[in-house]
Amino acid sequence: MLNEEYYDEDIVEDSADKRGNDPADKEIRDAQLLTLLSDAEKYRQQRAYGIEAQLLAHALKLKPNDPMIWNKLGRAHRAAGFLDKALECYEKALELNQEDPWALGNIGAVYIAKEDFAAACDFYAKAVQLAESQQKQNDRDYPVILANYAFALGKNGDKRQAAKLLKEAEKLGYTGGANIRKQLKFSIFDKLF
Repeated sequence: MLNEEYYDEDIVEDSADKRGNDPADKEIRDAQLLTLLSDAEKYRQQRAYGIEAQLLAHALKLKPNDPMIWNKLGRAHRAAGFLDKALECYEKALELNQEDPWALGNIGAVYIAKEDFAAACDFYAKAVQLAESQQKQNDRDYPVILANYAFALGKNGDKRQAAKLLKEAEKLGYTGGANIRKQLKFSIFDKLF
């Protein structure tokens, strides 16, 4: 159940309209934003993606240029099956931060869902390159990006490179490698790489 104190549209819009420099107003907005994001995460864990998306949309009224919120909203739309809407959100996140490897990876995930594996490979290649140049290989999302890139490469016909990336993802803690190998119909030979 939504807490009307925080999610009443008038309250959110009023605080977004009054973006003064008063520290008290900023603290109220920040507290509202934190509550919205926290509650959105709870609904994500419950797989209530519609409510999650509503909460994140309200959060964007408080902080419209936050690429992290746009990424989260895109994830909610993607999880609910609204791929075009998800893509719009991820593109907005990337527009706000062109150096965001996770936005690129999320765009790649949309293309995997659309079964456009060549486009997915392009976005994952850029995501991996950016993550490595920013030394973000220890981020918890990096192995997922590598595994998804491996999947896209395998579906696009490059099983050798897919096997290498999947092995690297598993070294970094990715646990779904067996499922990807099964989906890509890897042979025992492919696992050697």
